[in-house]
Amino acid sequence: MSLPSATGMTADVAVAADATTPGRPPALELRGLTKRYGTLTAVSSVSLSVAAGEILGLLGPNGSGKSTTLNLVMGFIKPTAGEVIIHGHSLRTAPRAALQDVGGLVEGSAFYPYLSGRLNLQMLARLRGLPASRADEVLELVGMLHAAERTFGDYSQGMRQRLGVAGALMHRPRLIVLDEPTSGLDPAGTREMRALLPRVAAEGTTVVLASHLLTEVEQVCTRVAIMQAGTILTTGAVEDLLHQRPRWRVRLAPDARPRAAELLRVLPGVRSVEAAEDDLLVEAETDGESLNRALFAAGLVASELEPLVPSLESVFIELTERTPAP
Repeated sequence: MSLPSATGMTADVAVAADATTPGRPPALELRGLTKRYGTLTAVSSVSLSVAAGEILGLLGPNGSGKSTTLNLVMGFIKPTAGEVIIHGHSLRTAPRAALQDVGGLVEGSAFYPYLSGRLNLQMLARLRGLPASRADEVLELVGMLHAAERTFGDYSQGMRQRLGVAGALMHRPRLIVLDEPTSGLDPAGTREMRALLPRVAAEGTTVVLASHLLTEVEQVCTRVAIMQAGTILTTGAVEDLLHQRPRWRVRLAPDARPRAAELLRVLPGVRSVEAAEDDLLVEAETDGESLNRALFAAGLVASELEPLVPSLESVFIELTERTPAP
């Protein structure tokens, strides 16, 4: 009887000795990665570096190339051009060395439905030459030890996803790749998965997470890459992306707003001034104190002046709408 992959489409490769390299290479590098299907280009010249220990969120609308990129990383499909480097090893020239420390949950978990969660993982441990006790270690890590004796067929979708992550972590990979891990989950399951990922990273595992759920990524990822039409539009730390366009909300008396808007528009560092209900929304590289001082010097008094921090959703929408899909 053949054994299932505990992580759906998982690169189940033999373990090879990791070459010692000076310094610490990135956990993952994509160099000009391209995948074409006939006349359709699914991924186009994608270059990206993921540092060890990061939780990288790969964002993009449906059809943006996220899943294809992850399948290329896992070695499930071959690139048309470019290269995948994992922990310093080329997936093209040294696939076994590259994939030895990689786990993935790319197309959902695949376990025997009539066996318990513990037995499923123990079988996977045996397949990998690991002690059966490793099953309980990963069950505890993903918060599933209490349900270890229940059959997989009786698990909720959220529990199945967590068991899939447990299987992907079985061999203590240094990189784990997750494609839409909260897809199909109810709010409780989504919260469970959201809480799990920082615990995984705390164990020393680099996480690459593809998702279209921006709140999820904003809460758990340290850095994001936003994709559209097979290309990467931008990458950066979540905090940096949220503060790359400083905006201020300025509240004044109704009769003072037109004059204030005219004054603010010509100030150095001010990019735009928009009226919004009772406020002026000012996009400016200058600080709030400078805005307030300029208003006061003109005899205008702002009753409120506060910074506005955009959501990752607003940044995402602005970028993807600026670069529409073909």
